[in-house]
Amino acid sequence: MKYYSLVVALTLACLVAVPNAKANDDQQGYQPAVALLFDYVNTPSKMYGVTLAPRHYDRDYADWGYYIGYAKGQKTDLELQEPSEGYIQEYMWRFGVSYSMTEDFSIYFGATNYVYETNTTNNIVPLIEGGEPVWERSNDRYWGAEAGLRYRIANSFMIGAGYDTRTESAVISFGFTM
Repeated sequence: MKYYSLVVALTLACLVAVPNAKANDDQQGYQPAVALLFDYVNTPSKMYGVTLAPRHYDRDYADWGYYIGYAKGQKTDLELQEPSEGYIQEYMWRFGVSYSMTEDFSIYFGATNYVYETNTTNNIVPLIEGGEPVWERSNDRYWGAEAGLRYRIANSFMIGAGYDTRTESAVISFGFTM
């Protein structure tokens, strides 16, 4: 709380400066664009995914956009006592809004829905020919938040870096814009 007054002063200065800057440039409006990004989330199972991030097509909100993404981790085997088997799998949905600071630079923030799935056998195999053990699935769902930056290079490529609070890891993105 030591810097509370500084944060309040900076916030008020930004609120005053941004509308004045836009009033000076009435023609400002970014071109609509859609980015297709490939993501890497640095978790123990190394999650990979895809994100679709359009910039708004309404001229009144041209500097705003939104995104939705999905990432999936690799199956990781659990070390269980024989004859049990098991593995874990991670999934993550990402969605939120973005705000363009310039034509090529934007910030984004949103929510993440993280699913941690555990699949195990119950150690019981039916005594019939071709019998398979019964698999049990446990899904744990958690919510988190994320924020990050995106930068467009040469009007066709985009890179991004962000942080997810649930996995406490970086989200690295690269892709192209249309």
